Amino acid sequence: MSIRNYNPGRNRRGRVSIAAERFLYGSLSFSIIAQVLFLFQKNDRLILISAVLGAVFALTHAQLAYAKRYFWSYLIFTLSFSLIVESVSLNTAWPFGEVSYQNLGFEISGVPLIVVVMWLATMHPLLILARRIAPNWVFLCGALAITAYELFFDQLLVASKFKIWNFEGAHIPFQTRIPLSNLFGWLLVGVVYFGVAHLVIPKERRKISASLTSIDAFLVWTWLFHVSANLFFFGKPGTALLGGLVYGALLLPYLSSRYLGQP
Repeated sequence: MSIRNYNPGRNRRGRVSIAAERFLYGSLSFSIIAQVLFLFQKNDRLILISAVLGAVFALTHAQLAYAKRYFWSYLIFTLSFSLIVESVSLNTAWPFGEVSYQNLGFEISGVPLIVVVMWLATMHPLLILARRIAPNWVFLCGALAITAYELFFDQLLVASKFKIWNFEGAHIPFQTRIPLSNLFGWLLVGVVYFGVAHLVIPKERRKISASLTSIDAFLVWTWLFHVSANLFFFGKPGTALLGGLVYGALLLPYLSSRYLGQP
């Protein structure tokens, strides 16, 4: 009589091919390298290269971890939503304030294509984070996550003269060239985006699936890079502190859930 050990089927998940994993981690690694080179060479184009590689990474992971239905839902919804929001913002100054982009190349309806690429690079990892730590409050957690991210990233775009605001009045603490209205704008946009995304983008993983480890690396690196960049290279310790605390307050429970909580 034999004794068989039972392992729940939900814990069995095959791995994607080695070639697919290499491409996934390669795109993430080269995106990180471009960011590091930017800090030392001050070549603004490296930020654009990093954004493109980041989008390649996010879309590759979407396909390898969640399959075609997730991939196309995420791609179509994020492209459409970002184009609408950015176009409305540029033409009406709502909800981000009177802002303009410069030196970002090809445009679609006045919106630089690279801006849409930046959305694609960011929203997939943040959606995974929000669904992990607050499955019943994805819209709110996601809004806080993208707002925290933009505390870092908008400052980087402003420092590189890619993004310029024209405003009078209150500014974000420690960010004198970015209006306070931008912060509330991202909170509002984040609530709408993640609320709808949670409904229309599938949640199921593939049976043969890429792990979330690369997403963990992306999220941790984002925190490390922007805190270090503002603290040691941009002379913005206030931004490093503010963004680091807000973003870190979401990153810590996510990592705790991933490595100390339920599988």
